[in-house]
Amino acid sequence: MRVLVTGSSGKVGKQAAAALGVAGHEIIGLDRQAGIDGKVRTLACDCTDFGEVMGAMTGVDTIGSPEAVVHLAGIPAPGLAPDAEIFRTNTLSTYNVFTAAVRAGIRRIVWASSETILGLPFDTPPAFVPLDETHPDRPEWSYSLTKKLGETMADELVRWHPELTIVSLRFSNVCDAEDYEKREQTVADPAMRKANLWSYVDARDTGEACRLAIEADLQGHHCLIIAAADTIVDIPSAALMATYFPHVPIKAPLDGFQSLESSARAAERIGYRPQHSWRDQ
Repeated sequence: MRVLVTGSSGKVGKQAAAALGVAGHEIIGLDRQAGIDGKVRTLACDCTDFGEVMGAMTGVDTIGSPEAVVHLAGIPAPGLAPDAEIFRTNTLSTYNVFTAAVRAGIRRIVWASSETILGLPFDTPPAFVPLDETHPDRPEWSYSLTKKLGETMADELVRWHPELTIVSLRFSNVCDAEDYEKREQTVADPAMRKANLWSYVDARDTGEACRLAIEADLQGHHCLIIAAADTIVDIPSAALMATYFPHVPIKAPLDGFQSLESSARAAERIGYRPQHSWRDQ
């Protein structure tokens, strides 16, 4: 397929473009800066501008219109801009990409939702672990509120358009080699990562998750947690829960350093199985 990837220069965007390209898809990047990186041609586009997004969705002089969209553009974490700017940028860009894609006749959208929708930083403890998609949504930040609203938009759009597929990938904290080099801070003070239950996901696995979601035989809206198989620390998961969340119910036995965010639904629906760990570095 010809796949448009917004935010193609970002940490996840680069990996998504790479994974899709290896699988034989034609990639069109969409980012604030235009250029050609390897085989990916990137169009300059501000995703908060509906006209620019609509123009990209319907094709440009040398590139035809896309058949699928991976939407990764936006401010990628809380605390990187004032709250109102995070809300404006992320909510408006997601609305623009979703609705422009539908108007352009595109019937498959994959986008970056977030683990934060589940209650991070867990000042109120989680309802249970391992977290899965049945856990109540409890956005506590402006950033996670934008993800909740994006998923709500997806629910309504697939109701309006039954032929539409939207996959919301609830990425855990995305890490690459540079991030792994800073892991000593977490080792010294494990409480630093209590906020997301010591979960993470390798950037390469996020790219593969995007590819799998684009290719999966699905209809409707699907929310999927995308995490690594293990935690970011060398403390057994059962011990972490006993120390930091002693009263939280544990739904299933915790084996070793098992992630406290379950990607089982992603495995079932798109075949996602994390291949990378900080322990391999």
